Amino acid sequence: MDKLSKYFQHLKNKKKSITFSVVVFFILGFFYVLNETPKYSISLAVSQNNEESQAINPNNIVSLALGQGSGSASKFYYDLSEAFFSMEVTRSFNQKHNGVRKFFGAFYDESTDQYRPMWNFSTRLQYIKFLLLGIKFQPIPNIYSLNNYVKGTISINYDEFADLIYITSLTDSPIEIKELIVDFLKETDNYFKTKEKNQINERINFLSSELSSTSSISQRDAISRILQNQLLKKSLVGTNELYKIKIIRDIEISEYPVQPNVLFILALFSIFGFFMAIGFHTFSFAKDEFEWNSSFD
Repeated sequence: MDKLSKYFQHLKNKKKSITFSVVVFFILGFFYVLNETPKYSISLAVSQNNEESQAINPNNIVSLALGQGSGSASKFYYDLSEAFFSMEVTRSFNQKHNGVRKFFGAFYDESTDQYRPMWNFSTRLQYIKFLLLGIKFQPIPNIYSLNNYVKGTISINYDEFADLIYITSLTDSPIEIKELIVDFLKETDNYFKTKEKNQINERINFLSSELSSTSSISQRDAISRILQNQLLKKSLVGTNELYKIKIIRDIEISEYPVQPNVLFILALFSIFGFFMAIGFHTFSFAKDEFEWNSSFD
């Protein structure tokens, strides 16, 4: 009998052991699934809102003069991501909704009116790193902790085929994170409004001065149209409605948890148990064969 045949016969003789290993790891996978916290999927589709500029400004030349080009979601995606995860938006959210207390309230000590350090494996590693650098490190919940929490909880992705931006999250607290996304989106739009408002005021001041100093009728008509557009944009910026962000599909929460993937995890554990048993018996077979050949030498 050649070695390959002997090897397969060896595995065949160990099929009970291999089956036992698969069953054990299947049970371990089952307990792993039971220990996992179910997570729900949250998603929202948005794009850049250009409707107000199109409705007010059908003239392309005037639109370009206002810096309103058509734009696409791909460019707006980067602007939205930078603003959404910025410290400025995080501060605005914290001031209005007391975000640090809301998401890190478990570390708040009412007797001292202070937060306790958030010690865990990650923060202890950071403590060691900064200790070596000679920097004092205390993982006290603050605005930076809130910003990191948002970055770790919410994702923003661009779909080039649909030309849409998707804001998503996988969480075990779907209602709480849904509110977080809605509030952060509102603060992000307010951030855009503030930036836009400053630019509009500068344009209005510039156009008003140009209008008063220009005698040409055609130039005055052109400037008047641009000035009128800017005044209308200023009124839109002052409303409570979303200005720069357009909701394409409202926020949705999955009916049932999407994680953990029970079948995938059980299959993964079973396969791991199978190959672990195969590896062990292969090593055992190779060891016996080596010792048998050595005894003849």
